Parts: sequence; C-alpha cells; structure tokens
Amino acid sequence: MILTTNNGWQIKRLVSANLLSLILLLSWLLEPSRGLWLALDEQIFWAMNRSLHWGEGWQRFWAIANNRVFDLVAAIAMTLLFAHQALLRDRERIKHYVALGAFMFITLLLMLLISKNLPIERPSATAQFTDAVRLSQLVPDIPTKDYSSDSFPGDHGLVLLLSAGFALAYLPKIHGLLALVLMVLFTLPRLMSGAHWLTDEIVGALSLGLVTLSWLFATPLHRAILDWFEQKTRRLFELLGR
Repeated sequence: MILTTNNGWQIKRLVSANLLSLILLLSWLLEPSRGLWLALDEQIFWAMNRSLHWGEGWQRFWAIANNRVFDLVAAIAMTLLFAHQALLRDRERIKHYVALGAFMFITLLLMLLISKNLPIERPSATAQFTDAVRLSQLVPDIPTKDYSSDSFPGDHGLVLLLSAGFALAYLPKIHGLLALVLMVLFTLPRLMSGAHWLTDEIVGALSLGLVTLSWLFATPLHRAILDWFEQKTRRLFELLGR
C-alpha cells in the first residue's frame, strides 16, 4: 500500500524509486558488482553484434532502425498515443493535452541536457572493440548511428522511458502499457548497433528516469507545473480566439 499524504506526497513510492536508482548506479560504479555488469554488457553486445552476419536483409533492417530519421518514427508513435486520447476520446479537454505536451517536452529537453553533463564518460562498444562489426560499414548507403564516444547514460532510452512515464501517469492504462512496449522496441536498435551498452539503458537511463519520474509524480510537483502550463495554454488559446 502506497503511503499518500493529503498534500500529494507518495512517500513510499518516492523513497523506493530513489533507493532503487541509487542501488543501480552504485552497483554499476563499485566492485564486485561492477565486474558482473561489465561482463553482462560484453556478452549481450557480442551476441547482438555477431547476429549482424545473418544476412543483408537483417543488416539493412537494423541500419534503417538506427538512422536518425527513424528516430522520428519513435517520436511519432509516442505522440500518437497522446493524440489518440486527446483527439478521439477526450477532445473537450484539448487545452489540457496541449499543456501536457509542453510539460513533457520541456522535461525531456531538460533531462537530456542533464544526462549529457553527467561526470561519467564511457565509449560505446563499437568504440572500445575495434574488431566489432559496424553497421555503417556493412550498409554504407544508409547513415547509421553505431558509435558514440560517450554513451552513458542512454539518451535515446531515457527519452523513451520518460515518455512512457508520462503516458502511465496521464493516459488510460492501455496507452501506458503500449508506451512501455514502444519504449523497449525503440531502445533495441541502439543496442543492436553497438552505439549503447545494455547498462547504458538499464542502469543509466533507468536510474536517471526513476529519480525524475518519482520527484514529478510522487510529489505535488507535477500538479503545480501542469497547472502553470494550463494557465499559459488558456491564455494562448484566448489570444488565438479559440
């Protein structure tokens, strides 16, 4: 049972999320668990990397999935979940969803900036292993993201995780579950290409995402922020005569 106070604080959820985040990060930074994480990283990477020998069709599929343009597919898929609810099921509250979209966008942008300035530098698997198969060499006609000089935390996975968190918080349960599925599916390409390690996502993106989502949704903070965005949205609509 989640302990919820009258002012919107969900203490048990907040403490649990932040404790899990801290445990994940410390287990990745400190021995002896760090060695286990790194061994898992290498095993998963080489299993995926060797699979790129399976054939041209398989190679082109993952090359396309790691093209920057394909990132728009992930963004559109997540956006459609919110649009479906806003335009087809809850149209009378369209201003609320416009405000929610602005709130989510600013949150994603801010957390991306924070993630890129963390004092942890880690090259991707393809940067560390010179004998790794590179999609950009296998399929040179498709620009592919398969390398990073600093891959921790997984920024792609972080954005997807936060988007799924917003969907779980504000949309019907089915939309939230679909967002989680999309999160997993659209995170896989960066792992397959070697642009990110597994722990860039399940330690880096997850730990940072847990802290962010818990402080937003297990406290009154999200209500205050969304109220502010809704006020600005109403004024904007009034200026537009809507």
